[in-house]
Amino acid sequence: MNCFVYENNDIKSKEIVFNAEIKMNDFLKYTKIQSSSHIKGWIEITQDVFIYSVYIDKCPSTISESSVCVQFIGVALMNITDTDSSLSDLKCALKEKSTIKELGFAYIEKLPEHHFKPYTAIFVYCVVEDFIIDFTSIYYATLYKFSISTWLPTYCLIPKVSSNLAVNLCVRPLYGSFSIIFVIEFLSYYKTMGIQHFVFYRFNISESTNLFFEYLKHTNLSIEINPWDIPLNDELIHEYGQIVFTQDCIVQSRYKFSHTIIVDIDEFIVPKLHSNITSLISYLDKKYENAGSYIIPMVLFCDEFSYGKNSSSIFRILNNNKRQKTPWAWGYRSKYIVRADRVLYGGVHFVWKYKKNCYEINVSDSVALLYHYRRCCGLLQTWFLHLFSFHVLNDEIVIDNTLIKIADKLLNDSLVSLVLESSNFTMFADVLHSIHLKGI
Repeated sequence: MNCFVYENNDIKSKEIVFNAEIKMNDFLKYTKIQSSSHIKGWIEITQDVFIYSVYIDKCPSTISESSVCVQFIGVALMNITDTDSSLSDLKCALKEKSTIKELGFAYIEKLPEHHFKPYTAIFVYCVVEDFIIDFTSIYYATLYKFSISTWLPTYCLIPKVSSNLAVNLCVRPLYGSFSIIFVIEFLSYYKTMGIQHFVFYRFNISESTNLFFEYLKHTNLSIEINPWDIPLNDELIHEYGQIVFTQDCIVQSRYKFSHTIIVDIDEFIVPKLHSNITSLISYLDKKYENAGSYIIPMVLFCDEFSYGKNSSSIFRILNNNKRQKTPWAWGYRSKYIVRADRVLYGGVHFVWKYKKNCYEINVSDSVALLYHYRRCCGLLQTWFLHLFSFHVLNDEIVIDNTLIKIADKLLNDSLVSLVLESSNFTMFADVLHSIHLKGI
């Protein structure tokens, strides 16, 4: 298909979404939703070093087998150290009430996936010695070279031992324009798949989408919305520092949930042999005792494959049943389910470093697939170090009705009912109905 023809004809769809956003703005003017204050946020703590979040947890074994560390997650210029792992010239301090403890020099770990941009993601570790940590207290920490300029709120991670299966899901920072319908679709799908908690990071989204997230926080949905006001543009840090979000969400999930899913807003992990994701995970855990992560291969449901088709649902995953035949190789646009307590550093498409004796599992495409809904114009599918490739739109098309078979379950989800049936959401329901009729 000619990409230009497709994009030109899609202008009308964009206009409908834009008009829906305007109506949502009109509606949200009358909703009394107070934005909650956030503790996390980007701060330049010293020159060319920006920190997003700080945790107190057990040190990595490479630093100490038994000590507790203050762990800073953020970004820094690539030349902050000559090696990927080294002792730095930054000093650490920890404060609890009026008690300040200087912790000495910090250990810096530079993470991969910087894509040769000036800034890279970092972990900064400071060993806490001769200082009793009360995990119920409120702490502040800082990094400095000569004098302390600012203190950062610090989260204490309390190790817990539990055999219960509990799954949360983290979505990379959202930016740009997208339909609120996609958010409802995404949440409803993963709720029906057994996900218990959602963590979003918002960077640069519309006012209506922002307020809609605030509205969701006042429902019975277990959802967390974090700011992502990174002060670096895309020329300085790859994809607005998305690998940092990965670290933050994995670390904060470490003792709260047994498994954490890392995906984008247009990606859906689909079990092939099980009724939901929790059953899939239970199956994999029994089969692979020391697994640290499960890598799910991706296939694309290209918009171009369903071009010109009349829509029968407000949800795109129920309208598009045509996908490419060839799954991408593991590690190439794949996403993963992680055992957060077994991982040191996550990546965008796979985990970079595990704790001792843990490893990744490449899940067969007959067991689970990552369904990715997007345009594919000009997209090359690569494998084996990107040495081989072909155009995705030239791949064979397969009819896949896996998600259409659960349409009733998805559309009857409590979140969809809340949005469509709530008397407080009359105008929003009209917007959804309008979009439904116009085939978005």
